[in-house]
Amino acid sequence: MTQAGLEPSGGAGKRATIRDVALHAGVSHQTVSRVINGSPNVATGTRERVLATISELGYVPSPMARGLISNRTHSIGIVAEDISDQTFARWVAGAERAARARGYYLMIGSVEPEDDERGYLRLMLERRVEGLLLARPHAAVNMRDLERLTKAGVPIVSMGSSRVPGIVVDVDNRQGGYDATRHLLEQGHRAIATVVGPAEWPSSEARHEGYRTALAEAGVAYDPALVEQADDWGLESGRAAAGRLCAKHAQFTALFAHSDLIALGAIRELRLAGQTVPGDVSVVGYDDLPVAPYMDPPLTTVHQPMEELGALATNLLLDQLAGEATATGDRLLPAELVSRASVARVNTT
Repeated sequence: MTQAGLEPSGGAGKRATIRDVALHAGVSHQTVSRVINGSPNVATGTRERVLATISELGYVPSPMARGLISNRTHSIGIVAEDISDQTFARWVAGAERAARARGYYLMIGSVEPEDDERGYLRLMLERRVEGLLLARPHAAVNMRDLERLTKAGVPIVSMGSSRVPGIVVDVDNRQGGYDATRHLLEQGHRAIATVVGPAEWPSSEARHEGYRTALAEAGVAYDPALVEQADDWGLESGRAAAGRLCAKHAQFTALFAHSDLIALGAIRELRLAGQTVPGDVSVVGYDDLPVAPYMDPPLTTVHQPMEELGALATNLLLDQLAGEATATGDRLLPAELVSRASVARVNTT
């Protein structure tokens, strides 16, 4: 039971403040701050009295208040794409685990197209984040807003965006596109269609470059009639793109889709057109979403190590905060082809 006279000055139900603790312990609020921050310059008896009062009042020091005293908030900000998307959610999960392991917590701004990225950046500056992770690979970032952060001493690590100076981390999308196409070529396919991701994404361009390189190395001519562009990374875009391929009577025995959801939408459209997968058309996706092994048929795809990428970005950022020398430039993690039942060897008999 709370001792008489130890109710916070704000009244019943109010959260105790540092000044409440100081008043009831009979010390200055600066002394309370020194106790909270572990300063050795406090007498033992005074320290014990302050700690006892903190316990009695149920006082919880504000991280922001402690940050003002110590000039450290142990927080880093993330401004990312919509994290309801599984790919970005995995990236954030990896970043969060790495931050927590090193005593930091995250402030997350999930930015959809209609949201105000500038507002999130301003908020993070106001909340005194020590570093920023930026995962907006297709967006035109306002450099003036980022300069405000860098001038305040906030280092930045970005994912997949060469538009942002400094350290950039990404998956090797060119190699991923190459490996997906090469796998189909090794199964005897020569007429390989592709559904390219949204035009504004650098990853789409890189995956398509890998596709073209693999074809060229195999002596297969690049055929624009076998290429369709998706409006986004989703199911409906995949279905519509496959529909356009079918409508122009493009002849192909395999399809490389730039995302698993695009692949799933394309498979549905191919079946509506009377095609079987993989009997008539083999399909390779990209992402390796958790649903990929459970699709019908299980989807051959390119695994993106998104959690590892999030952890890498966080550790590079925290290394900078710790004063460790960190070279600028790209850090690419390898993608990995995962072979499943959606690809079949071409029957040459």
